[in-house]
Amino acid sequence: MFESENRLREDLLGLLGGLRSLAGGRYALIFEAKGVLLESPPGGDWGLRQFVESHARRLLEIPAALHAGGEMADQFADWEREEFFLAFVNGKVGVLAVCSQAAQVEQESAPLLSALADRLLRWNPAWRLDERGRGFFAGRPRLDTVVIGRAGE
Repeated sequence: MFESENRLREDLLGLLGGLRSLAGGRYALIFEAKGVLLESPPGGDWGLRQFVESHARRLLEIPAALHAGGEMADQFADWEREEFFLAFVNGKVGVLAVCSQAAQVEQESAPLLSALADRLLRWNPAWRLDERGRGFFAGRPRLDTVVIGRAGE
């Protein structure tokens, strides 16, 4: 079934807004290696948007680094009072939400993330391939979630 790019974009913005609401957060965005694609609300946090724009490739490497058990720097050290929930689809596209209870968002967001992943893969079929170029034609996309919490909170 063919869906227009505009319709998929509207769906993604709605789902992104839903994730932001679920997170009780002030800002959420979708990004790829080249930078930010969509944000809720539009223009919501210039500083964080610029951070993601300049660190997108490193952010997309987080799941692989965690699976490998390697050490990595806290990319979010400058945001001491906020927590972040991140979801990654096939290591190609990421979703970030600023929130106060990131672990709770991770527990409650599975249905929303499933719909979001479906719409993302329809919006850009190239994301169906993982970072090694393998496709997911018969199975589900790989969905990794990461919680960036704050110690002592």
